[in-house]
Amino acid sequence: MCINKWEANPVRKEITSSLRVSTIVSTAFLLGACASGGGGLSSSLSPQTISAPSTHAVRTTPQLAPPPRAETLIGLDAYGLRGQFGSPDFQRSEPGAEVWRYGGDACSLFVYMYEDESNTLRTAFVEARADAGGELPKAPCIADISRQHQLSALGY
Repeated sequence: MCINKWEANPVRKEITSSLRVSTIVSTAFLLGACASGGGGLSSSLSPQTISAPSTHAVRTTPQLAPPPRAETLIGLDAYGLRGQFGSPDFQRSEPGAEVWRYGGDACSLFVYMYEDESNTLRTAFVEARADAGGELPKAPCIADISRQHQLSALGY
């Protein structure tokens, strides 16, 4: 009869037995995890509770410069006027004069420009009109158009 030296050694017998038990326990654990659908790992966080960082930046309303007063517009050339309100919505040219119209939410601002002694067009008169017709106070219309221009320049 042939005796296996490995199985004859009592210490080795105990190691072999322990390995078999741990293999059986590990297999049972893995099979149990597969059956429960949990993958063997548990977490207090589920996919529904994990959220990716927001890609939408919160935009606050920027600080805007105060609108110009109507009297400060008088004497401005085309560059100064564009600096205040951007390009006009409408522009009409005649010899020695131009009329620019800027549209606001509920008004239109008409700017009348005439050539000065150096042939430079400069603002001579400003008028605010309601969309439905009729004259309006200038300050609220100028403020509205100034706000729109500043927000547009900032990408709003």
